[in-house]
Amino acid sequence: MYLIYIFAVVLVNSGKAANVNKHMKLLEIENQIQTNGVKLHSSKRFITIIQRPGVHTAHRPGTVLELTCEALAAPAPSIHWFKNDAPVYKHDKESNEVIDTNPTSLARVASTLLISRTEESSEYTCLIVAGLNKAHASTIVYSTDGSTEITERSKLIPLSPKILVSYKLFVDTIGSNIVLPCKVKGHPRPQVVWTDNNGEIVKNSKRMKVLRSGELVISPFMWSDMGEFACKASNIFGSTEIKTFVYPARVCTNNY
Repeated sequence: MYLIYIFAVVLVNSGKAANVNKHMKLLEIENQIQTNGVKLHSSKRFITIIQRPGVHTAHRPGTVLELTCEALAAPAPSIHWFKNDAPVYKHDKESNEVIDTNPTSLARVASTLLISRTEESSEYTCLIVAGLNKAHASTIVYSTDGSTEITERSKLIPLSPKILVSYKLFVDTIGSNIVLPCKVKGHPRPQVVWTDNNGEIVKNSKRMKVLRSGELVISPFMWSDMGEFACKASNIFGSTEIKTFVYPARVCTNNY
């Protein structure tokens, strides 16, 4: 059985130990802790929905409604949105790149759907996909006054940047090619800047590059990458930022 073996012993003697412990709690799964490390069973596939919309959600005309789903899964999950069982393509058109995830990965992902108007009550569903496993959560969205009128200004909302898709935590094996999402929406189009675990702005290089869609590609993933990476989106109306804690691990084939 393959095991993802995380070298916690290195962290004990570093200033990052407390930060790592904080983020490991986000995993919300059973870990076997030893004096020389933490083992995660990569063969164990699972999905846990951490945040989901309510059963019914009111939408006030003239405002933008935000629906958020958050999940922890192995391998790293993707979240897809549906309206009355039909895919919401508008949610995905901000990015043309296809993000591949490794079977050894684990991630906590958050996805937000923006709804500018509600003409009639509709069912919205977030579908979480992790490998062959799937989970979903649904809500009925209804208008508070039945109005279907949409103003020119509301078509442009949000003006300030909104980060729609991101990882809060990501674990994968050393040597992997990884992609950290940062899907952004705003008007005008926000500028996306990533900073690495040392607080330095990421500039395109042989090992790291920021795609036009906002994702950060790291290839190969190294032990020195352990820590928080930040994605900041800015335009003339404001800025917003998310942080992703990344944890490099190595695969061991022996059983303990």
